[in-house]
Amino acid sequence: MRQFLSFFGGSAVGLVIDLVGFALLVLAGLLPWQANAISSAIALTVVYFLVARFAFAARARVRTYLAFFAWYAANIVFFSGLIQLAVTLTDGPPLAFKLASIPLSFAANYLFTRVLFRPIDQE
Repeated sequence: MRQFLSFFGGSAVGLVIDLVGFALLVLAGLLPWQANAISSAIALTVVYFLVARFAFAARARVRTYLAFFAWYAANIVFFSGLIQLAVTLTDGPPLAFKLASIPLSFAANYLFTRVLFRPIDQE
């Protein structure tokens, strides 16, 4: 349970960094897609270091960072498409679908990160 809560906490910190960074970058004059790309990249990097150290007691490595970043990027693209599809098919509220996607995305990210940082026997 401690691992899950640490992962959740690190992810929450990342979400705050992403949202605040996005807002500040847009205020600074960047286009929304530029602001989102930058704030997301910074947030993912912070989340990586937090969850590696505090949730999984793992050392940060370039290989795991690249895999982590690639997974999260693919996850963002996948859920963005899923949200758009749901809105298009139902004409429902985008924010509701975004909120509905968060638990699924979080669960997938947690499971992937558990595998990524699993202890490897040194035999």
